[in-house]
Formats: sequence, C-alpha cells, structure tokens
Amino acid sequence: MIKRIKFLFLSLRLSKELKNSNRKIKIVSKKKLSVGLLIDSKFDLNDSFILMLAMKLELSKDRFDITVFNNNNFNNFKVNLISIEDVGLFGKLPLNIKKFLNRRFDLLFNLHYNNPLLALLSSISKANFRIGLIQADKRLNDLIINLSPENPKFIDESAKYLNKIFFKK
Repeated sequence: MIKRIKFLFLSLRLSKELKNSNRKIKIVSKKKLSVGLLIDSKFDLNDSFILMLAMKLELSKDRFDITVFNNNNFNNFKVNLISIEDVGLFGKLPLNIKKFLNRRFDLLFNLHYNNPLLALLSSISKANFRIGLIQADKRLNDLIINLSPENPKFIDESAKYLNKIFFKK
C-alpha cells in the first residue's frame, strides 16, 4: 500500500516537472563531456556495457556516473543504488541521489521504460541532453533510440547519433 502511495506521489511530481520544463540544449566539447546513466535493473547490463559505451564515444570510463534502480550488476564502477524503499512518502530522495541530480551531465542515458522514480530523477536532473528508449515518456528525452539497451546495436546507434550531434569534425 505504501509503495502505491509513493508511486502516486512520484507520478504527480513527474507530471508537474514535465509541465514546467523549459530546457535548452547546449553543445559542449568532447574533452569536457560528462555522462550520467539512469538504469532500471530489469535490463541485464553490467561493466562491459559501460566499457563498450566509453570506447564508442571515445571517453574514459571515469566520465560516467551510474544510478541503478534495485539491483547492481556493476562490479568495477561506483554505482548509486536506489529503490522505492529509499524514497520518503512524499518523494524525499536520499543524499547520494540528490548529489547525482545536482551534477550537470552533458549526456544522460535514461535506460528504463515506464519507471516513475527513474523518470522523475531524469526530469529533475540538471542534464543538458537526454537519450532514452522509445517506450519511455517522450517528453523526457531529446534523442530516442528504438532498441533495447541489451541489444548489441544499441551502443552503436547511440554513438552514431551522438557523434553527429556533439562531435562534429
């Protein structure tokens, strides 16, 4: 029952955040690029996903900051874990998640479908450019990829478009 109430409050807050959003996209140089990831543990992603993404974007792995909903499959990366139990009844977030949200990511990967908690985190983050999945709320993302992150082509497609947008040569 408490979980339902929390999800209800999160959904209401998400609607309010999306309605009041007026973000502007700013292109930054590749040298300064920081990347955040919001990952639902429903996807079986691990260290190799981040390493491959870093390689395709030609970034060092220390430029990535990861928050995972529920279970952590990452062994070689510092990961922020969050679950619905960590959220207060009216949507109060833990300190480590607030730090993640206050970081100004140049890219934020929203690797979840319709998870109200991760959607809310994405909407209130200070990310400059958001990449997400086709099944998620379209208002959250600037670039939408029509592949599951578990699909090996996901990283190639993401890198292809990001290189055209951010890393023009």
